[in-house]
Amino acid sequence: LRFGTDVVHSYTAFRTVEVRADAHGTSRFFLNGEPLLLRGVLDQGYWSDGLMTAPSDEAMVFDIQSMKDAGFNMLRKHLKVEADRWYYHCDRLGMLVWQDMVSGGGAYGTWETSFRPTLWRGSWDSYDDREPSHQQKLGAGDERYRDQWRRCCRATVDHLRNHPSVACWVLFNEGWGQFNAELAAEAVRRADPTRPVDAVSGWYDQHCGDFLSVHNYFRTLKVYPDDPSKLRGYAAERGSRAFAISEFGGATFRVEGHCAFAGSYGYDSFDDVVAWRAAVRAMLDEAAALEGAGLTAFVYTQLSDVEEEVNGILTYDRRVNKLKEAERGSCASDS
Repeated sequence: LRFGTDVVHSYTAFRTVEVRADAHGTSRFFLNGEPLLLRGVLDQGYWSDGLMTAPSDEAMVFDIQSMKDAGFNMLRKHLKVEADRWYYHCDRLGMLVWQDMVSGGGAYGTWETSFRPTLWRGSWDSYDDREPSHQQKLGAGDERYRDQWRRCCRATVDHLRNHPSVACWVLFNEGWGQFNAELAAEAVRRADPTRPVDAVSGWYDQHCGDFLSVHNYFRTLKVYPDDPSKLRGYAAERGSRAFAISEFGGATFRVEGHCAFAGSYGYDSFDDVVAWRAAVRAMLDEAAALEGAGLTAFVYTQLSDVEEEVNGILTYDRRVNKLKEAERGSCASDS
């Protein structure tokens, strides 16, 4: 665009993203009319020197390109809205984004949002997030918070809707501040009918949105059947949802000299990088093999180490890519 001596350059993209049944009647994610298995990685967007702020534009590109080189085609931007430049680079590099809404609310009960649903899958149907008592247990009892969440959710959609890389909106994660997921999914659908919605990622599914979206860290990976008779909202009109494992993996490996804390947090611990790498690749292969059973997306935890979490593919300082070749028993920097 030119006006006198002023020149502005921009870009656009033509693409469609949707969830619908494939030729065999299985609901899947479609990109430009073709079914696509989303091979995702969880990206919390933390940095060892700037916490929520990337040190440079090049650092953003490094993260995105590193994951693309590792075979991932999607990043789940977890509970954070990034700077516009990050989404621009995803647009430019061809990396799809599942965008989380930022969690909020009061204190979350550890039993309700962690121990109980992690250990007992039968508890996933035990909460109706329309009920005030259940909202209270999930940290969503304050109407002021609920109003703030609605406003921030809409602002996030309006802010990012022009980025073609954004392919899905994720509303609630693991019950944190969860309330009225069905109404929230309907509101986002009205605000942006061009993208699918993952209404509830983790547990306490409310039978709405476009995905049955589960977290699985301790069980054998499998595709769980959806019950069409329980579907609500626009999911009921379509009669089916796609299945996503929206978090799994999380195997830990410490790279000494590149950790922020002496302690470690993760879901399975390894002292040998070769064993860790084999375990990660086995988990990724296990997930990908479920495509034939109906899996449409998976999200491995996670892109980088974060504080005491040492289950990243990259170290917190981004100096080491643990998936690259390294000496047995260590993980010396390849860069």
